[in-house]
Amino acid sequence: MATKRSRTNLRQFLILIAAVVLVVAASIGFQQWWNSRPGKEPKDVTITASSGGETLEVSPFSVCEIGTTCEGETVPELTVQDSLKLTLPKDIYDHDWRLLKIYDDPEANHEEFHSGHEQTEAEIAAQTDAGAKLTVVEVSTALIGHNDAGEESPYAVVWSLKINH
Repeated sequence: MATKRSRTNLRQFLILIAAVVLVVAASIGFQQWWNSRPGKEPKDVTITASSGGETLEVSPFSVCEIGTTCEGETVPELTVQDSLKLTLPKDIYDHDWRLLKIYDDPEANHEEFHSGHEQTEAEIAAQTDAGAKLTVVEVSTALIGHNDAGEESPYAVVWSLKINH
C-alpha cells in the first residue's frame, strides 16, 4: 500500500503533467488563431491624405496579383496648400514601401524607399525650393491577399493622388 508521502508525490507529479499539457495546448491554440486571423484585403487598405484642414481617404489606384497586369482606378484629387501629409496604416508601414513624388518639372521628381517601421507618415512640400510644383504622389508596396481561388497570393498595390494647387 502506498504511503501518504508517495501519494502526495504522485498527485504533485500528475498536477505538473496536467499544467504542462495545458500550457502546450494553449500555445498551439494561440498559434493557430494567430496564423489564421483574417487581415484586410489589399483593395481595402487606405491611406489618409491631408492638407490645410482637408482630409481624404485614398483607396488603391491599382491592386494586381504579382505577374499580372490590371487596369487602374480613378485617381482622387486633393487641393494642397503648403504641404501634404500622408498617414499610412500598419498594413503598409510594417514592411518595405516606396514613395514617388512627381512634379511639373521632371528633374524634381523623387523616389524614396522605406523599410518596415521606419516611417508611418510622410510630409511632402507642395513646391520645391526651385519652384517645381507637386502634381502626383504615389505610394506602393506588396501585400498578401486572396486570389479568386481563395488562396493567399502576393499583390502589387499602388495608391495614387493627384495634387491641385
